[in-house]
Formats: sequence, C-alpha cells, structure tokens
Amino acid sequence: MNQDMKLGIVGLDTSHVIAFTRILNDTNDPNHVPGASVVAAYPSFSKDIETSYSRVEGYTRELRDQWGLEIVESVEALCERVDAVLLESNDGRRHLTEFKPVAASGKPCFIDKPLAASVADAKKIAELARDSGTRVFSSSSLRFVSEIESVIKDADTIGEIEQVHVFSPAPQEPTNPGLFWYGVHGVEMLYTLMGPGCEKVTCFPSENGEILVGSWREGRRATLAATRLSTHDYGAVVHGSKGSRAFVCQIGALYVPLIREIVAFFRGAEPPVPIETTVEIMAFMEAALNSNEKQVKLSC
Repeated sequence: MNQDMKLGIVGLDTSHVIAFTRILNDTNDPNHVPGASVVAAYPSFSKDIETSYSRVEGYTRELRDQWGLEIVESVEALCERVDAVLLESNDGRRHLTEFKPVAASGKPCFIDKPLAASVADAKKIAELARDSGTRVFSSSSLRFVSEIESVIKDADTIGEIEQVHVFSPAPQEPTNPGLFWYGVHGVEMLYTLMGPGCEKVTCFPSENGEILVGSWREGRRATLAATRLSTHDYGAVVHGSKGSRAFVCQIGALYVPLIREIVAFFRGAEPPVPIETTVEIMAFMEAALNSNEKQVKLSC
C-alpha cells in the first residue's frame, strides 16, 4: 500500500485533533509522519464538560478553513469517506457509543486515551471489536516516549524490571472520575514498564493527589504518584535485576512516536498495545477509584 490512507476524526474537543492533523497533513513540518492524511471530521463534544463544549467550535473552524477537512454530520457519514478512524473525543463516556458505527463499518480505529470511562464500557468496546473483526487499539502518547523505550531496550544494564515508581500529573474532571480523565497517562507509563498482570491496587488519596500501590503477579510491586501539584512533570524510577534508572520525560515532539505507531497499525501492523492490556488498565483505574486505602482486586 503506497498511497496515503484517508483518515477521519471523531470528536473535535481536544487539542490532539489539531496536532495530529498538522503532523500527518503538513509535509513541510519537521515532525511530519507520512503514509496517511486526515480528510474529514465529525465535531462531537460533551455538553457537560467546559473544556469540551468551549473548544469544539474553534477546532472545527481551524480544521475546515486551514486544513481543508470535510466536516460531516455523523460517525456513519465519516466512515463512508475514510479508510481508518481516529476516535479523539476527550470524554471517555462517549467512546463506546461513537465506536459502534465504526465497528459496523469494519474500519480500523485508534481510540485516544482513555479507552473508556469505566471497565464495563471498556469490555464492551473490546467485545464489539472482537465480534465485528474491527482492528482497534488505544494508548496514551506517554507510552512511547524515548526515556521509557530506552529503559525497556537496555536489558544489559537494567535487566528484568522488578519495581517501578512513576510520577505523573492527574488533574480531575467529575464526569471521568479518578485517574480516567488525565491520570491515565501515568498508568500507561506504569504498564509500559511493568507489563500487564496487576492483581490488586491500593490507593491513598490526599488533597495533592493520590499514591497508588499495585501488586503484580510473582510479587512485583509498582507505585504511582498521581499529583495535583504545581509541577507538571512525568517520570519514573525503575529498579531492575541488574541496575536502576531514574528519568524525567522530555516531551517536546510528544505525539510523533504515537502517530508513527498509529499509521503503521492502520497500514497493517499488529497493534502496539493489545486491547486486553488496555482493558486491564481501565480495571486498574477503577480499582483505585474504589480503594480508599483498602486493597481492591482488578475486575478484568
């Protein structure tokens, strides 16, 4: 497949839609990723989230007037015009409803973080994808930052990862409670380093955020500091069987590695994150929400 794939965006209430379109469509951009371009969009938004309804008009106008996207009236109309779908709605509650017509079309789909705003919806998305044969994956861009990839690839120095401490900002939005709104970034980092297999979570809440302790199989442990402090940094301390590594993520061209993965996936590569792992991440966050300093088993 040498020709660019035609992509459509669902949900125009996040800055991702502008950033992704620029990286994919502007061949003069130094961060340009070839192989696909965005041609159409459906401007859905959430009426009860200020950062959603206040942004959709401006983002819609910019995508139409500056980038020449066709603005359509439904997900179904979008699917008729494109080869693959970027489901970008900022509100995880909308993802199951908006994914249903994508699954009916059979078009491959990337669902931006979070996959859903509950484990129940996440499981339904995974089931719908499986039953319809629709290829889908979901991820935070933080999963692919160079600092994390360097740790994973440096087995000679780090060895087998045994314990991890991640820190990440976690501002909140009542409609997507707990870590679902923004703390998902930190959880994705945690899972990229530790892998799936967490069995229990304990959450210790405070005014400044939460400290979470996850218990993995074989006695491995990981912690997440999901903060609401003045600083807005992402990073980790990783302890391996051969050595340790500490880092703060440098997030300059943050979306480029993710978009490369998305385009490769749309063009036939295996999903970089199995949907089962993403469902477990949703279960981790829901268990944390229900913990209140008590250990809770994951429901996935």
